[in-house]
Amino acid sequence: MVSSLKEYLELVKAKNWVLTIKEKVYREDIPALIEKLSWEGKILLFENVNGYSCRLVANLVPSHDVFKELFDTENPYEFFIKGVQKTEKKIYVSEKKLKHITISGKNLIDSIPILKHYEKDSAPFITAGVVSSVDPDSGIVGRGIHRMEYRGKNLLGVALLNPPLTTIYQKYKALGQRMPIAITIGVDPALFISMALKVPPGTDKLEVAGGLRGQGVEVMTTPQSGIEVPAGGELLLEGYVDDTTKGKKDGPLGEISGYYFSLQETPTIVVEHMYHRDAPIYHALLPTSPEGDRYLTFVSRAHLEENAKKLFSFIVNITFVPKTFGSSLVVSVKTSEKFKIRNLILFLLSFPMIKKVVIVDDDVNADDPYDVEWAIITRCKADEDFIIINKLQGQPIDPTVQDVYGVTKVGINATIQGKSIEERAKVISGNANRIKTVMSKINGRH
Repeated sequence: MVSSLKEYLELVKAKNWVLTIKEKVYREDIPALIEKLSWEGKILLFENVNGYSCRLVANLVPSHDVFKELFDTENPYEFFIKGVQKTEKKIYVSEKKLKHITISGKNLIDSIPILKHYEKDSAPFITAGVVSSVDPDSGIVGRGIHRMEYRGKNLLGVALLNPPLTTIYQKYKALGQRMPIAITIGVDPALFISMALKVPPGTDKLEVAGGLRGQGVEVMTTPQSGIEVPAGGELLLEGYVDDTTKGKKDGPLGEISGYYFSLQETPTIVVEHMYHRDAPIYHALLPTSPEGDRYLTFVSRAHLEENAKKLFSFIVNITFVPKTFGSSLVVSVKTSEKFKIRNLILFLLSFPMIKKVVIVDDDVNADDPYDVEWAIITRCKADEDFIIINKLQGQPIDPTVQDVYGVTKVGINATIQGKSIEERAKVISGNANRIKTVMSKINGRH
């Protein structure tokens, strides 16, 4: 199991999964390049960002196959579920290899290439930072992935929307004290994905990441405030939440849903110090790129497979439709009674993340939207096979949500179960070797 971003990149380079861009690129051009290149199925490593000494990596998870390599298993979903149910104690190291830059009074954006991702974004945003702070009551470090808006000079707005950091922030406010903050940028995907998980109160997410790795995560204490942070991080920002000034409007920022999202008010971080490794790598996550989608769908699939396949043994495979931030599913099934398929649909729609489910027979290619659409058109009776349910809990990032995330959901039975439908026509296979020869010659001319 790798223990840093650089180790991870070395692992995937051996699989030819990294596209290295050596040409000079400008910060304002990088979001468009990420959007155009991410669908090539490779990690993007920009080695020459104009005006910066650090490199930039994007599309860190080009496919779920990455997790097979990362966890060294053919079933990364089962491995993940078992792994995050364990914890491993942190391993403390004395870190002396980091270079230090005093940021107070300087422009943070001169040191790291913070990107403005979308046309109407209010500012550049850090989208892949692990934010850490110490709970003043328990002494446990709370962590999470929180978007951060660049507010000029050494200031960042931080969207503390989820626990544990929301709770920790309120505690410091009640005490009338500054909230110390450490921001780590540039970690491997296993550690990054662990920072977005919900964990029991009093649990440090780094110990959950250790359980997933099967060994404790190496940590160091930050030089100024003594917060424990991953020792393998590429960049470390240290400062505090400025609670002496009123919070400012945050956003808009283009979110994973494909729509702009603003917050009425978020607090401001004052960044005082930056530390970095030799030849550091800044991780930029374009919210609407495949990377964010794959983090969400990997975790969701892991949980769904564990639960759904226990109850519905006829499931063959679960496929998340790309660019739907985990909300749309196609589920392949073996022959089963119609009422069981209806039960499956209702079960899946009960998950807040899932908004649409299509059930198909295992002769349909769930990764081919045309094949799925063919099944819906030829195997559905809309009055019997469509299930529409309103006022169910959905995702807060869904732009149609109302009244505490209430949404309308749909399930479609696109199978032949219990229906008088003719057998699917299949093209005659022919001689595979002769066909392969002809195809290779045709492809060679193009």
